[in-house]
Amino acid sequence: MKLLSNEILATDLDNTLVGHKEKLDQLWYYFKSQKIPISLIYITGRHYSSAMKLIEEHNLPKPNILICDVGATIYIGENLEEDDQWRLITSADWNPDLILSVIKQYSGLKRQQLPNNYRLSFTIEDDPGYVKEVEEMLRLYCLAFYLMYSSNKDVDILPSHTNKGEALKYALQKYAPEQFRILVAGDSGNDVDMLRLGLPAVIVGNCQNEIKRYRYLPNVYFAKDSFASGIQEGWNYFYQSAY
Repeated sequence: MKLLSNEILATDLDNTLVGHKEKLDQLWYYFKSQKIPISLIYITGRHYSSAMKLIEEHNLPKPNILICDVGATIYIGENLEEDDQWRLITSADWNPDLILSVIKQYSGLKRQQLPNNYRLSFTIEDDPGYVKEVEEMLRLYCLAFYLMYSSNKDVDILPSHTNKGEALKYALQKYAPEQFRILVAGDSGNDVDMLRLGLPAVIVGNCQNEIKRYRYLPNVYFAKDSFASGIQEGWNYFYQSAY
């Protein structure tokens, strides 16, 4: 089952695709005027309900694939139903209750309330050393997990080998045609794993400082413009000669 066309935009939502209405409208007009039949993969740290609310609020086109929870969940097709195979993969060695029992001693982590336990999310005052201490403690207990620290405040603890990059790779292998053009777009630290896939990628101009060092990856274009205009700039950089 192939859900995607030969032209794919795989983008983070907050502060990448979404954040400036005029630039967003210009991006959709660009794809339409150039007759680019774009398939959309939205990749977000939000949980499903929060992502759908954002999509509705900003009148975004419905995506072909929606990746939520920093990669822990994937929703597909017309009705955006959860991909059961990915759920099995990510839950195989995932033990959130045990992880919580280990880190309850770290009062600096403020847990975010989520509708499921597919991942654990916390906020913290800017303190990378504290986050490193938490990570090392979890490793002492030989727990399977992947920790992501981004935007100087967000700490996500995910199932092992789970992140935005792994989720995107899985989705492309399963649902993309054999030959395709893609642009990956992001703005913060939890987008780094997507950039490391080696696919054509853009970092938008309004990005967080933590991601700027990845501008030197050979597959990454660092946009001068911000938000959706940075995405358009990146698409032009990689594919302008194709149209």
